[in-house]
Amino acid sequence: MRFPPIFVRVLAAALLALPASCTPPREAVDTVVIWHQKTGAERAIFEQVIREYNLLHPEESVVALYREGEELRNSFIIAAVAGQGPDLVFGPADNVGLFAETRVIRPWDEVVGKAFLERFSGDGIVSWKGKPWLVADQIGNQLMLVYDRQAVKSPPHTLAELVETGRTLTLREGDAVTRHALAWNSSDPFFFIPFLTGFGGWIMDDDGNPTLDTPEMRAALRFVVDMGGKHGITAGYADNDEADLEFKRGRAAMTINGPWSWAEYGVPARRMLALLPLNSATGLRCRPLLAAKGYCLSINTPPEKFDIVRRVLEHLTGEEVQQTMASLLFTTPTLKSVVDSAAASGNPVLRLALQQATLSVPTPVTPKLRYIWDGMRAPYRSVMTGEISPDEGARLMQREVEKRVAEGMP
Repeated sequence: MRFPPIFVRVLAAALLALPASCTPPREAVDTVVIWHQKTGAERAIFEQVIREYNLLHPEESVVALYREGEELRNSFIIAAVAGQGPDLVFGPADNVGLFAETRVIRPWDEVVGKAFLERFSGDGIVSWKGKPWLVADQIGNQLMLVYDRQAVKSPPHTLAELVETGRTLTLREGDAVTRHALAWNSSDPFFFIPFLTGFGGWIMDDDGNPTLDTPEMRAALRFVVDMGGKHGITAGYADNDEADLEFKRGRAAMTINGPWSWAEYGVPARRMLALLPLNSATGLRCRPLLAAKGYCLSINTPPEKFDIVRRVLEHLTGEEVQQTMASLLFTTPTLKSVVDSAAASGNPVLRLALQQATLSVPTPVTPKLRYIWDGMRAPYRSVMTGEISPDEGARLMQREVEKRVAEGMP
């Protein structure tokens, strides 16, 4: 496969800096190395599951190493091209197209049988160009409104209610705000997507071409800017750590976040979930992205390790693990048997999470999604920090993404 020149230059430089110790020797056929991006309560469960596997199989070893999302994707491609890296990489479905196109992963039907794959729901196996590349242990990533039970008696059902309720929930002492109505990660376009869909916009057409310079994009950007400026219900620009801390400390009555955070927020005892609001001006609900998250197999994993890889994969995606994650993390399971039991459960939080999942947009698998995220990020942040207007931000996002698509930038 021919890579764009700019990718080759970046790759060459990165390979020179790649540590030789990034993975155990390939001859260690009894060891499976996993790179993952699980955090918080999900990471604690994951590490316990791995400890259990290692106890059950003392002659084998599973080693799990954490990598932040962007770092994981880029480092894995670089390492895999160099013949290094982990055996398994855990992440969201939108990595699949890029990994498959750069030929750094192996399709699962070369390693596991048809009967194994058929145990999963349709969303639990992520395919690209007719091949299964990712086996998911969850369907998740859907953002939801999370509110403090003591501060919020009834969560807002519409964006208009969010603003009106927010004015009441925002508390001041003199000129200082002691509690904002909403803290959210306004630095990341991923968290902006529900507002965009609520105004009828989307990021790409059916061919993967960017659709960012639109009236819907400009209206959505104006709304989120006005939440912090005109209405004063948010603190304005904040990254995920800042918004998370504000909510946990009680300095925000509500937040917007995904399944990875809910257990740490004390859901449902102290805090509770609600569906993202409806935009009554358009009649459209704010719909977040939904993604399968699971395991891809490195192209460098040799055939003599396939037996242990199959055992590890079956353990990590098994019924007991998925049931635990559904009950504690409120993720949507992928095994058909667990999906049926989760849907029939009386857990109100899980039912809400499943309902939000049905009111979400599946994450596109196309590699062009990376160009869109990367091209959106800087102009979007400039809008949120007040450096440029929403109109200018929409134009710059479109221009930057078109440039990246044309040049094939990584």
